[in-house]
Amino acid sequence: MIDPARSPALYVPIGMALAGVAGLIVLQALLLHKAPMIFGPFRFNPAALAAAHTFTLGFATSVMIGAFYQITPVMMLGRPVAGRLALLQGVVYLCGAWSLVWGFYSSSGPWITAGGTAALLSLILFAVLVGCSMRSATQWTVAGRFMAVGLSFLLATAIWGLVLAFNLRYGFIPNSMDYSPLGAHVLVGFGGWFMLTVFGVSYQLFPMFALSQRQDARTAHLTLGLLGAGLGSAFIALLLHLHPGVTAGSLVLAAAGIGVYARDAAAILRQRRRRELDLSMRYALTALGFLGLALPLLVLSPMRHGLAVPGAWLFLVGFVATMILGMLYKIVPFLFWHYLLKTRRSKTQRLPNLDQMFSLRAARAGYWCWTAGVVLTGLLLLGGALELWDARGLVRVSLPLNLAASLLFAGTILQVLQAKPLD
Repeated sequence: MIDPARSPALYVPIGMALAGVAGLIVLQALLLHKAPMIFGPFRFNPAALAAAHTFTLGFATSVMIGAFYQITPVMMLGRPVAGRLALLQGVVYLCGAWSLVWGFYSSSGPWITAGGTAALLSLILFAVLVGCSMRSATQWTVAGRFMAVGLSFLLATAIWGLVLAFNLRYGFIPNSMDYSPLGAHVLVGFGGWFMLTVFGVSYQLFPMFALSQRQDARTAHLTLGLLGAGLGSAFIALLLHLHPGVTAGSLVLAAAGIGVYARDAAAILRQRRRRELDLSMRYALTALGFLGLALPLLVLSPMRHGLAVPGAWLFLVGFVATMILGMLYKIVPFLFWHYLLKTRRSKTQRLPNLDQMFSLRAARAGYWCWTAGVVLTGLLLLGGALELWDARGLVRVSLPLNLAASLLFAGTILQVLQAKPLD
């Protein structure tokens, strides 16, 4: 995961990770401030749209951009990405993403279209930079193939999202907030970009973190084929307003891919040589548990629309965010430890172990706060969807847990970046 000859400048992955963590804290504050409105109906709901894009663009995609820049050339043995171009791309992306969020929050059409355009152009540059690194690769791994397909879904998400953004201002698509147009945007982003990419990277990192054997590449490729074909065909079916049976059949295909992945992940864990799970793997397993809870709710949501809210919460915050946080607990200390190794005064100067670079007690407290917050908020939202109570106000009780966990995580990252040689 770290190779001096192939890694980009440290400020590229670390900078995007820090931007993502800042976005996560902003998201938690926004959820608390606008809780009743955010968890209400999504149609023309500025707070919900702002929160959704704060998560997807301000947090998750920001972190994943930095991870792509770090992992792609090292894992696939390709040329590293030029640091200055990556920095330019990151700055333009963050300006565009946060302009788009502000546009949704303030219901300002010019901010939405300008921010969306800047974000899309920056993502195209991101795809070009990563694509050049992939083109020079001499080792195409399973994870690399997942990442390449995930990158294509990211561009599809951004392009179609910008079309919907322009439509908010000019109204050339009828019923754009109904199931098909908006559903296509959500499906390709949630499933194609987030889930597919996370699955692919986990095929590379899970065996490394758990000291386990890698699975047969054929089953991983089967996962990729089923998920890619299922999600891609469902996206097209929604765009073209095809018969709902076509969309349903495509999603069944994608579900089969998720099943194959679940079997592979279970096999990796059974074969691990490290019996005690470290914090990163605890986050990862917890994330997969939340995915298992989220998918049935999202599948049933067309029949009972209220289920979409707890389903989206468990998928985005429970699965995607939990998995990202767990991987950052490994990746950021690794990167900075390597920086310390490269810049130490002499070869005899001792460096701290990875676990000595931050407070394990605070990190574990953050894990339990985060998990408890996701579970409690999910239960409250599910009860609201089943009309047992009005969850929109009740979630103010549980949301502070995730804010506290986000602050603890930010503190951990800052501790890592302040680490020094021991003598």
